[in-house]
Amino acid sequence: MKKSLVSMGLVTTLMGTLLAGCSTDKGTEVASSPKASEASAKPDDKSPIKITWFVDQESYKKNWDPVNNLLDKKITEDTGVSIEFTSGNDDKLSALIASGDIPDMITVDKGAPQRGVLEKSGLVAPLDELIKKHDPSFNVAKSMQDWFRNPDGHFYGYANYFWAKETFKPGDTIYSNQGLYARKDIMDQLGIKPEDFNTKEGLVAALRKVKDSKTKYNGFDVTPAYFESWVISSFFGAPREDAQGNLLDRERTPETLEAYQFLNRLYREGLLPEDSQTLNQSQLTEKVNNGAVFALTNKAIKWDALYAKDPKAIFVSVGPVLGDKGKQPVIDPVQASGWTLTMVSSKAKNQDRIIKLMHYLSSDEMSLNVTYGPKGITWDYDANGKVKLSDEFIKARSEDAAKTKLKYGNGTLDWLINYVPVQRTLPVNGVQETERTKSNIYFSKYTYDMLAFESTSPLGGTEEAGINAKREEVRVKTRAKMILAKAPEDVEKLYKEGIDQEEKLGSQKLLDYQNKKFQEAKKALGVPFVWPTNIKK
Repeated sequence: MKKSLVSMGLVTTLMGTLLAGCSTDKGTEVASSPKASEASAKPDDKSPIKITWFVDQESYKKNWDPVNNLLDKKITEDTGVSIEFTSGNDDKLSALIASGDIPDMITVDKGAPQRGVLEKSGLVAPLDELIKKHDPSFNVAKSMQDWFRNPDGHFYGYANYFWAKETFKPGDTIYSNQGLYARKDIMDQLGIKPEDFNTKEGLVAALRKVKDSKTKYNGFDVTPAYFESWVISSFFGAPREDAQGNLLDRERTPETLEAYQFLNRLYREGLLPEDSQTLNQSQLTEKVNNGAVFALTNKAIKWDALYAKDPKAIFVSVGPVLGDKGKQPVIDPVQASGWTLTMVSSKAKNQDRIIKLMHYLSSDEMSLNVTYGPKGITWDYDANGKVKLSDEFIKARSEDAAKTKLKYGNGTLDWLINYVPVQRTLPVNGVQETERTKSNIYFSKYTYDMLAFESTSPLGGTEEAGINAKREEVRVKTRAKMILAKAPEDVEKLYKEGIDQEEKLGSQKLLDYQNKKFQEAKKALGVPFVWPTNIKK
C-alpha cells in the first residue's frame, strides 16, 4: 500500500491553520535537541512537595503509594514529588471549572469542550511560557505545539500518545488497534488455520467449528466472536474519500451495509452473541480474560490476565476477511494527534517543579518505565537495545497481574507517555509481547495517513457537534437493530430508515461542515487526495 508522506513543514502549517485560526501572535516556540532534553529530564530539586492532579476519566483510580508501589517510589525519589490524584466525569470537571479553583494539574480529553473553556478562562497557564521560564531544555515536538496551538498563539496541554513524525526514525510506524485476532490454542485444537479467516465463508466455517464443538474453557462456554461493525467495513474497503476528493461518510457506503449484512448472518447462525451490542469494554475484557471468547476485532481489549494464567491462551493475528468485491482492506491507525491533554493551573504554587516533572515523565525512558515498571527491577535493555523483562516481573505477572500492577506500577501513569520509544524496543521477551508486536506489524500495512481526517470532528458546543451527537444516538440504536435482525431482508430496510432519521437531524449540514474542514486540511498538507486508492491513481 502506498502511504501519503508529507513534509513536517506542511503538517505544522496544517495544524496551525486548523486549530489556531489566523493568529498573528505565534507564541513562544519550545525546541531543543532530544539528547539535551533526555539528559536534563531528571530534576535537580528533590525537596518534598505534593501536587494535586485531576484526570477527566471516571474509571481512573490511583492512590500514590511510594512505599509499596515501586514506580511511585522511583518518581518520588527522582523528583521529590508526591501526587494526589482525583478523577471524575465531565460533570465533575465542569464543576471544578465553575468553581474557579482547579488542581495543580488537570488531564482532559483533547476533544472535550472543557478544554477550550480552560484555555480561554485563564485557569491554565500557557505551557510554552512555563517551559521557557522554568525548563528551556524540555523539548516538546513542534508538531504537538502547532497541532494544539490556541488562537492566542500559545499551546496549553501536553498530549499523550502523540505521534510526532519529525521524530520518526526508519522503521517507525503508527500502529492500529483494529485487526482480527483469534485464540491460537483453540485454533490448533480444532484444526483452524490463519488463512481460513481471509474469506467470509472461511471465517464462518472457522467460527462454526468453535460453536459446534461446544468448546469450554475453565468452565466457560467459548463464544465464537465479538466483532465491531466499523472494523469489518474497513476490511471490506469502505472508503472515506470519493474519487473527486470529497469526504465520504463511511457509514453510508455499500461496504458498510455489506458489513452489517455479514454480522447479521453471524448473529442468525449463532456465531455472534446478542450481548455483542450491549457489553461495554470492561465487561468484554472480563469475558476475554476468563477465556470465554475465541475471536475479536479490537486489540484495545487487553488479554494480559488470560495469558498470565495460561501462556498457551494467546491471541494471534489472522485475516483480514475480504468483502464480496475483494477490495483491499484499509484500517484506521491510532490517532496520531493523541488522546488527552495535561495542563497546569495558572494558580499552581510549584509551577517550576511541575514543568520539570512533566519533562521527566515524558522522557523516552520514563515512557518505558510507565509501560513496564522501573528499569533495573522489571526490565532492562538487552544487547540489541530491546526490552528484556525480568524473571521476577514475569513470574509475578503470571501469578497475579492485578497485584503485580499495584506493586510495580506498570500501566498506571500514562498521561504523558510517548509510545514511539516503546515501539522501538519491541518485541520484548515473552510470547505475549511478541504476538502484540507481530500484530502491530501485520496490520500496519493496511493503515493510512489519517491526519487530515482528524481535523473533521466538530468542536464541542457547536450546532454541528449537537447534530453529530444526536446522529450517533441514532446509529447506535440502528446498528444494534440491523445486527440483531431476525431476517436478512430487514437489514437494508433498517439501514435506509436510519438514513432517513439522520437526514431529519441535519446530517447533510454536518457532512458539509466536515468536508470543508477536510478540504482545508488537505490544502494545508499540499495533497489533493489522502485515501490510498485515490493516491494510487
